[in-house]
Amino acid sequence: QHRDDASAEYEQARAAVNEARAILSRRQLDLRYATVSAPIAGRIDQALVTEGALVGVADAEPMAVVQQIDQVYVDVRQPAAQLESLQRSAAGGGELPVTIIGAAGKPLPERGQLLFSGINVDARTGDVILRILVDNPQRQLLPGMYVRAKVPRGAPASALTVPQQAVLRSAGGQAYAWVIGADGKAVIRTLEVDGSVDRQWLVRTGLKAGEKVVVEGQERLQEGVVVDARDWQRPVASAGAMQAGSKG
Repeated sequence: QHRDDASAEYEQARAAVNEARAILSRRQLDLRYATVSAPIAGRIDQALVTEGALVGVADAEPMAVVQQIDQVYVDVRQPAAQLESLQRSAAGGGELPVTIIGAAGKPLPERGQLLFSGINVDARTGDVILRILVDNPQRQLLPGMYVRAKVPRGAPASALTVPQQAVLRSAGGQAYAWVIGADGKAVIRTLEVDGSVDRQWLVRTGLKAGEKVVVEGQERLQEGVVVDARDWQRPVASAGAMQAGSKG
């Protein structure tokens, strides 16, 4: 009799264990249904739904947005006219390291890598988009942040350089400079510039090596009038002229 009772109690215990396991499996399944897992690793800014709200797979509104910021893209606008110099730099071999200037105005330790340039030119500005990939281990760059980028560009072998203050802009945005001719008279010369290097404009067309360009005092000039020019010294602010130097 004792053996039969023990056997019955054993079977009851086994049945209770099996029932408990079934309940555990159902609760684990319920928990999986109540858990949302992201397919990627990243960070969430803020939840877009409140606790207790009813959500479903057909909802158009996401619960949250997961963003990966270990690496970020930086989109930079660049004049389409300067793409040629970028292509020359890329043709020189290797990657183009890009320096990123953070919101505090200081360069970040990580260099960016130029991935590609857009093929569509903004009709309003004449710019194209350059996409730069930047490592972001310290999370210093955040989505939507405005930063500056220094993109290396090769200078044409025949480019001339003039001080930036020598190049003026018309109301329509056309670059020009005052040039002193061989007869000593001041004339306006339309220029095509291609970026700057060390506070010097790269001039593609409009100047010849050896020509004298007015650096200061342009507001006092009149076209066709003889000018008494003096050599311009960088540390001293004085009206004068400077010869365009060859770059390359």
